Amino acid sequence: MTQPPNQPGPNQYGPPQYGPPQYGPPQWGPPYPGPPPVPPKKKSPVVFLVLGLVVLLAAAGVLGTGLVWPGWLKSRPAVAVDQSSPDSTAKAVEAALNRRDVDQFVNVLTCKDGRTKADGKDISRAEEILYRDIEPLKPKSKKADVQATFKVDEVRKIKPSDPIYNDGNKDATVAIMSVDYPKDSGLSKQRGVLAMFEEDNKYVVCEMGFVPVTDSQEPPPDPDPDSATGRMQAFAKAVNDKDIASARKYMCSTARAVNTWAEKAIAAGGKLRLHDKVQTTKANDGGQVRMWYTLNGTETKAGGFLQKESDGWCLLSFNNDAK
Repeated sequence: MTQPPNQPGPNQYGPPQYGPPQYGPPQWGPPYPGPPPVPPKKKSPVVFLVLGLVVLLAAAGVLGTGLVWPGWLKSRPAVAVDQSSPDSTAKAVEAALNRRDVDQFVNVLTCKDGRTKADGKDISRAEEILYRDIEPLKPKSKKADVQATFKVDEVRKIKPSDPIYNDGNKDATVAIMSVDYPKDSGLSKQRGVLAMFEEDNKYVVCEMGFVPVTDSQEPPPDPDPDSATGRMQAFAKAVNDKDIASARKYMCSTARAVNTWAEKAIAAGGKLRLHDKVQTTKANDGGQVRMWYTLNGTETKAGGFLQKESDGWCLLSFNNDAK
């Protein structure tokens, strides 16, 4: 086929062509012989109206349920919380954990440090502790269907015997929380301690830990009253009963300082309890006892060393941090 003059052939590029302008309707489709394609039909405004209404209704439904992009698949309706005091924050924590709202617990009720990523993990530090201690909340847990029931038992100043106590949080207010499980779940009741501080004018949880109740209480009465633990339990009971004569039965013959301490503790109305079982040496000729001493509502560490005399284990020395 012969090309018209002054027109570039297929795939041929050349200078702009000049001449009278060509007028006519715009051509749809490729410029080759044949009937011109039919221009697209205009859509009815009724269709656009219906589609727009569907989109608006869908958006309203999404927004009404809190399903907002991004992350809408897992987000929940926002629940307002009161964080003006330790008591109100503790109640908000209780409610959030009971409805398994980990998002709100982490992003609203914990401090900034708790929201940072745990070392080497794609979860926050608060989540790391929560999943470590509370089995049903752990992702992909075999106990995921077990209902954990959280309850705030008290809100008070932290005590040295609390599992999370350290010099950095010694002035904290804590929420003492119990965690109950159904009897057939195979899980034991737990006790939680959550330390709260004020951050950005609201109280948030900055440290926490949950332990089995059996691990957070003093040891049960020793079946052997002549064991080191049994005799120290008897010493504590005598002091608590204000019976100095009985208390002296468990002091070593040269332990005058222990006698003086016990007399003062009894006069002041102090109370003793064991922190754990007495630790004895391999040779079974010495030991160490750790206790808690409560005076006027303040709990402090106490303890001492034991040795064996002819009538059995006795307290050789004793001291506590009470001022």
